[in-house]
Amino acid sequence: MMRIRQSSPYTKPSWLRWSLLLVGIVVVAIGIYAAFLYHDINENRTAGFETTKKQVLSATSVTEIEKVVTFNGAESYHVVFGQTDENEGRLVFYPLKGKEKTLTTINEQEMISEEDMLRKWKSNCTDCEFIKIVPGIVDEEVLWEITYRDASDRYVLDYYAIEDGSQFEQYRLKQMFK
Repeated sequence: MMRIRQSSPYTKPSWLRWSLLLVGIVVVAIGIYAAFLYHDINENRTAGFETTKKQVLSATSVTEIEKVVTFNGAESYHVVFGQTDENEGRLVFYPLKGKEKTLTTINEQEMISEEDMLRKWKSNCTDCEFIKIVPGIVDEEVLWEITYRDASDRYVLDYYAIEDGSQFEQYRLKQMFK
C-alpha cells in the first residue's frame, strides 16, 4: 500500500524556500559589496587630507582647520580653509606634486568671499544649474573655479580672480553623446 503524504495548507514547496534563501543571500552580498565600494571611493577622495593638515599646521600660522577640498587643474592642490590664533581666515594651497612643497597662503580679508562670488555669478547667470565652487591656482593666479550647467545644457568651468572677482577664463563643454 502506498502512502500519500498529506500537505498542510501552510507548507511551501522546497524549491520556493531555496529560491527565497538564494535571493536573500544575493541581496545581502550586493549590500555588503556596495558598502565596501562606497567606503573605498570615499577613502580615495580624501586620501592625503590628514598629511596635508599636519603639514599646514606645522608650516603656517594656521592653528585650526575648518575643511580641506581638492582642486584639480594642470596641477592638483589640497586647499585648506583655516583660522589663525587671531581668528583671521586663511586659505592655504598645498601642492600634491613633488617632494618640495611651496605653500601659497591667502588672507581671507584680501579676497572676495565664496558667498559674494556666488552672488555675483548668480546675478550674471540666472538660468544656470550650480554644481560647485572651489578655490584653485591656474597659471600662478589664485582663482575661484565655479562649475555649472548653463541654459544650453553645457558643462561650464568659470575662473574668477580671488581678489576682486574679475573673470579670468572660461571653458564650455558640449555633451556629444546622450
